[in-house]
Amino acid sequence: MFVLGIDVSRVKLDCYISSEVEEKPRHSSMFQIENSLKGFEKMTFMLAKKGLSLESFTVVLEPTNTYHVDLIYWLLFRKDHRLRHRKQPYCLSEELYAQKANVCLANPKDVHHYAKSLGRDSKTDRLDCFALAQFGLTRKKLHIWQPPSKTVRQLDALIRLRNHIVCDRVREENRLDSLPSEEICFVGNYLQQQIDLFKQQEAMVNAEIQKLIAKDKALKPINARLRSIPGIGPVVASFLIVLFSNRDFQNGMQAAAFCGLIPKEYQSGTSIEGKPRMTKRGPGYIRAGLRVAATAVLVTKKPNPLKEYYERLVESGKAKASALGALMHKLVIVAFAIWRDEVEYQYGNP
Repeated sequence: MFVLGIDVSRVKLDCYISSEVEEKPRHSSMFQIENSLKGFEKMTFMLAKKGLSLESFTVVLEPTNTYHVDLIYWLLFRKDHRLRHRKQPYCLSEELYAQKANVCLANPKDVHHYAKSLGRDSKTDRLDCFALAQFGLTRKKLHIWQPPSKTVRQLDALIRLRNHIVCDRVREENRLDSLPSEEICFVGNYLQQQIDLFKQQEAMVNAEIQKLIAKDKALKPINARLRSIPGIGPVVASFLIVLFSNRDFQNGMQAAAFCGLIPKEYQSGTSIEGKPRMTKRGPGYIRAGLRVAATAVLVTKKPNPLKEYYERLVESGKAKASALGALMHKLVIVAFAIWRDEVEYQYGNP
């Protein structure tokens, strides 16, 4: 098994080729290329010169902002990229263009702890690509990334844009609220105009998200089923669609763990015992949306099992904040079951 570890940055890619567990990196197995189409083709060209086929490699890399996106899609859809770019810096044959590599997007936290276990205190791009290659070799089972549909990719981009707009709007609203009274008369109008603009943009992005979902024959019924869950509105439903489409979860517990909604315990012996807290891993905007959904469940007058679940937890002595977190956890599990089984929400026991 050949593994190609790639440390991604905005300008360059540090690569390491490995086929066996090694204690130290070898310079002959390491090379650096540009993070561009020219660099991607140079990588294929260099591997071919070594007599290696890209199809025999598992490429292991960490998601780095959006700098890795062009690389992973080029590895899977090279022919489409070739049609868009007529000028090719390297003369690659049709056979080389037909090759596809397996791509593994490793969890950065797992790779960080693995690199620490190697006993290395230094951190450089060259050491990082070596650690990624060794991580891929020693891992018993690697999750091979599968690209989502074009509509899901567009939804993901719109949701991230919406998240930035909402953050900017909240920041300006907080700034307006904290202004002294003597400054409101000549600064407040400008801030209010900015807030109104952000609200207008947010509404436009929300409308575009719903328009994309309504056009897609596969996502439209999924959206309707998710919205049948009490508290789940159009915004949170779109979050869950992208979440479940981009990740290969086996069950709802894995989805809840990814969202950071499982308790983290801290206990040692008889003298150290901290309170369990949520791990809060994964995207924060999903947890924020689920908190809004859970709150909406509690304020509804119509009785439903999810609200009864929260009330039972409070009556048993659990703090309201902890019970609300448990309800958010339950919402993810219920939503994943509906996604997996393709059924609408049933008002049974949660």
